Amino acid sequence: MAQRQAEASDRTLRSRFECKYIISPMIVAEVREFIRPFMKPDRFAAMREDYRYPICSLYLDSEDLRLYHQTEGGHRDRYKLRIRTYSDDPATPAFLEVKNRINTIVRKNRVRLERQWVPSLLGLTTDDAPTPPTEALDTMAYFRHQMAFARARPVVRVRYMREAYESRGDDPVRITLDTQLRHAVTMDDNLSHEDGRWVSTPTPGTILELKFTERYPSFIRDIVRVFGLMQQAVPKYVWSMEHVLHGGREATFGLDGVELPPMRTS
Repeated sequence: MAQRQAEASDRTLRSRFECKYIISPMIVAEVREFIRPFMKPDRFAAMREDYRYPICSLYLDSEDLRLYHQTEGGHRDRYKLRIRTYSDDPATPAFLEVKNRINTIVRKNRVRLERQWVPSLLGLTTDDAPTPPTEALDTMAYFRHQMAFARARPVVRVRYMREAYESRGDDPVRITLDTQLRHAVTMDDNLSHEDGRWVSTPTPGTILELKFTERYPSFIRDIVRVFGLMQQAVPKYVWSMEHVLHGGREATFGLDGVELPPMRTS
């Protein structure tokens, strides 16, 4: 199942609006029931008994955490660099992602990448990597450009469980419920969902994300009204880094005084 999921990706909307909320776990069942006439578990959630699958992302940032501070400061034009996986199965690929936010619009550049290419991409090895497929070259070049511009390196892995729904009709709508948010400081190319020192990221509830393109579906408006939802920023990377930097004893092995690995320039 993990192989099929990785091959087909997660049907992420590449250009979209995102509305994020924190909801009480006590109302999750009610939300599921409310959206049932309009939404169904996505193809990968449907393969699992509990409709949830794991996501693990390796985030990159500069030594001074420029990308973290842009998000924390609410900059209108900002981006994130990450490498995402859905399994520890070495046969499954990773996905390069550059997630740009311009005002309220999110645009995601995403491409499948065989795991063996990751160390070379990150400048952590001098070994020659296999030639990537032609369809991946543009996104890989863009990722490298943004990585070089920010002088970004691996910083932290963030993982969670996702319960994902997609529209029963033709509308490109996704609704996700994310739980069990955890993080692990990571300064190499480790993409594992298990290896390392994982720490729970304090989260005040279940993360609900409503994702759509140009049209705001009426039932999405009804969800917000019926459950009295208040839209807010829910930056998983920022929350994880805040705990690394300020979370106390569990996070004191974090970034302070740690030299990031050098970046290859050729």
